[in-house]
Amino acid sequence: MARWNYREIEYGAIDVAKIQDNDFLFKVVAIASFIEITSDLYEKNLAEFYAGDEPIVSWLESTWEPEEIQHGRALRKYVRTVWPDFDWDKAYEGFRREYGKLCTLDEFQPTRAREMLARMVVETGTSTLYRAMTDYAKSIDEPILAEIAHNIHKDEVYHYEEFDKGFEKYNEEEHLGRTEITKVIYARLKMASDEDIFIAHKYIAPGEDFESFKAQTKTFAKEFYPYKMAVKMLMHPLHLHRHVENATASTIQGTLRVLGI
Repeated sequence: MARWNYREIEYGAIDVAKIQDNDFLFKVVAIASFIEITSDLYEKNLAEFYAGDEPIVSWLESTWEPEEIQHGRALRKYVRTVWPDFDWDKAYEGFRREYGKLCTLDEFQPTRAREMLARMVVETGTSTLYRAMTDYAKSIDEPILAEIAHNIHKDEVYHYEEFDKGFEKYNEEEHLGRTEITKVIYARLKMASDEDIFIAHKYIAPGEDFESFKAQTKTFAKEFYPYKMAVKMLMHPLHLHRHVENATASTIQGTLRVLGI
């Protein structure tokens, strides 16, 4: 069963007047709602890629997808509550039509262990994003968004742990060494481009400068993004000795900053 239910969130307690003019917050939450609620497309591709592995496919269908979609629904309701004039359905229709064409198996890694690693990188990104969003919401004294973001953050950490189990399972067959693991992690980090965010931004704020929004997100990240947490999660599959991990951490953290993460 789900660990929380967005229908139990007290959206009516949001101090709408206090945050309604926060354009950056609107864009961040709306973009996240679009991407999260599109998880059914990702799940279909993953289920096809792992066909024959009943435990993993069952978990994807019964747990991962419903939880990801709940994230989108929770954020969608937040947007509709705070910014009721925004036509979420119309904007999302355009986003899904355009972005859906890009959600194919072509972007997957060539083997199952490697794709599990790639999913761990993705879950690292989402779990740390919602950790940052939680802290940002607290900084502007918005407890309802903080509650939602914290719930999503916990789900994403759990998803990371499940994909980690899948990686360990498949790596017993593939025997990926640290060099190969590092290459997959780095390749997936480079793939984590702004494509989905760019398309969502186009439909959420048509005609507005995307580069300006990116600059705002970098300022946001400098203050709230949990880089240490991200580094720890990314390095976990390498199973490094603690001293080696500490020595390598600063390099990875620098890479994250260069990639704009």
